[in-house]
Amino acid sequence: MEMQKLVYLLGLCLVLSACDDGDIIEVELDFDKQLSICELNPEVFFLYDTKTDPSESLSLIFPNNSTTRQIFNPETNNYTSTFEINGTSTKFNYRTYDGKPENLICNLLPDASTNILKDYAASSGTVTTLTTFVDDDGDGIPSAFEDKNSDGDNNPATNPTDSDGDGIPDYLDADDDNDNVLTKNEGHQYTTTDALRNAQDTDGDGTPDYLDDDDDGDNVLTRLEDENGNGNPRDDFDESTATPGVPRYLNKVATDDYNYQQFNKNTYQRIITVKFQIKNVNLDIISLTDIDFGTYTKSLTIESE
Repeated sequence: MEMQKLVYLLGLCLVLSACDDGDIIEVELDFDKQLSICELNPEVFFLYDTKTDPSESLSLIFPNNSTTRQIFNPETNNYTSTFEINGTSTKFNYRTYDGKPENLICNLLPDASTNILKDYAASSGTVTTLTTFVDDDGDGIPSAFEDKNSDGDNNPATNPTDSDGDGIPDYLDADDDNDNVLTKNEGHQYTTTDALRNAQDTDGDGTPDYLDDDDDGDNVLTRLEDENGNGNPRDDFDESTATPGVPRYLNKVATDDYNYQQFNKNTYQRIITVKFQIKNVNLDIISLTDIDFGTYTKSLTIESE
């Protein structure tokens, strides 16, 4: 059920130190399923979800090692893993509070006015994770458009475009022509209704600037027109020409070659999403067959030569 609201009738007093037969304990697992992570202890992963009215938390703690680290940064997409809750090294807890849970969780100096009222620890259960990620070079052109086969999966096995032949597919390459001018700064003019139809083409050779390593057609590569050698051709000008305010790499009459041989490092963003499913959980007061614990999302900046 969507809200996972569970009400359990305890006919026998199995957990509480004092209760009458027929007491009703209401457990509402209607969390938002947007998980956060606490990084106070580098030896473990500590994920949690909290709510108020009533104030409750769900938390999962498991060891931080070479295997579990793949959950949060896998080498392949759709990565799955499974591990067991044992109540010692791997813990799953349901807690109730008399204040905001955030006042205690992950705080070096917890709020003294907030206390844990009940702490139910699972003695068993199986955790299954599914990790997916989406990469984006941030150049303003959707990844699916930069996929040669237009199949939208951006899988190297399906031969995505690598316009400059540098080994980095265009959908991961912030500089598609390797001229040290980022694609997003080369006037691709991409919109969802006008897919590159009006892209900037300074030399009129039919190749848009963002795919042209000699933007002005002066037979000096854009990258080599970097007079100050700072890896940015956009701030180099020839004041002696009729258009001194135009950068050398876009100025056809500025033909000096400064032999700048370095290529800037490439960076792109990876959005990682991890879904946690927990099965056969025994939390003392309740036993659950299946819990959608939630989803953890983070962004990584990946750098390549």
